[in-house]
Amino acid sequence: MKIKFFTVLVLVFIGLTSVGQIIIPKKDYVPKIRHSRYSFALSLMSSGNSNFISFGIMRENPDSTREVIFLKKDAFIRQACGYESSRANPDKLNYFEEYSIDIKILDELWKLKHDISPYGKELGWSTTDYGAPSQAQYSMLNEFGIHKKADYVFGENLWRFLIKVSDPTWVGQYQNQPSLLSFFLLSKSLFISSSERLPFFKSKSIS
Repeated sequence: MKIKFFTVLVLVFIGLTSVGQIIIPKKDYVPKIRHSRYSFALSLMSSGNSNFISFGIMRENPDSTREVIFLKKDAFIRQACGYESSRANPDKLNYFEEYSIDIKILDELWKLKHDISPYGKELGWSTTDYGAPSQAQYSMLNEFGIHKKADYVFGENLWRFLIKVSDPTWVGQYQNQPSLLSFFLLSKSLFISSSERLPFFKSKSIS
């Protein structure tokens, strides 16, 4: 009788243990899903459709790589104004109204890299004559991520950039940045001026 009772207890214990293993399975780790981010972008590099500026959407991927989806200027304006569906503007905000930016400023951006319009006589803001900002002018553009013409300004920096370019005070400072040639001429004149002030000593011969 005791043997049967002990056997029953063992079987019940084994059954409870096995059931416990079924009820509490091991959970697998599920990694968090990451998505690409999209934002409006532009570059001082001329585009293929005869525009002085390149417009597009910057795609920032989860693996830290970036891609540019090119847009024509009209499509860029429509999407940034919220008139057209865009991955960079899913809520269809009017960014130009949001940041109090006049859309016409987009027609002025060529002046950042030209001293005079290639297709006319209108003056630009660049202090060079080879279609690019001077090194001193690039130093003002660096804060927006522009170190060379091919660089894209995007995201929040884009709207900060357009606000600055719309500011006459900022434009005046940009225009007054020296070019490499003017820096060389200034250095030369300062050198000549300082040389003229140096005392002139005549050597005496010893007889």
